[in-house]
Amino acid sequence: MPRELSRTVLLDKIEKAAYEYERKFHGCSRCTLLPLQEYLELGDGSALRAAVPLAGGIAMTGDTCGALLGGLLAVGLATADEDMENREAFLDSLVAGFRFYRKFKQDIGHTTCRDIQMEKLGRYYNMADPEEYEEFTKAEGYLECAKVAARASRLAAEFILEQWERGVGKPNH
Repeated sequence: MPRELSRTVLLDKIEKAAYEYERKFHGCSRCTLLPLQEYLELGDGSALRAAVPLAGGIAMTGDTCGALLGGLLAVGLATADEDMENREAFLDSLVAGFRFYRKFKQDIGHTTCRDIQMEKLGRYYNMADPEEYEEFTKAEGYLECAKVAARASRLAAEFILEQWERGVGKPNH
């Protein structure tokens, strides 16, 4: 964590950046991940590129929320090890991912794009269908997605900082 920022200020900046990225660029998975990468110094551009097809509930299918997946990618970047033989780091990262998943589900209420849309927008919009996508944008779907991406990014940052304090993973990993 950059020393010049207090924890609260850091979390606020991450949350705000995720919200603004989703409103401007779209792609909940990448918009959740990017501020975590920027402020916590995680990974590189390859992780961000890998996050792109996870948006819209995995390639616009409405399945697992892209913001959840972006947060999980950040958790992996922060806690996992590239050494395939490091079983301890592997298990620590899996447990961290499981715990973050539960935290997201408890806070957001759902883990699928479809269910989140139903709760926030009153119905599910198939974003792979051009007509439904247009309806989604008119219904301010990206406003709701931005709120979820922002919350997911903050939750992931809080979680990662807690993991680092517990000795799981390491800063600037």
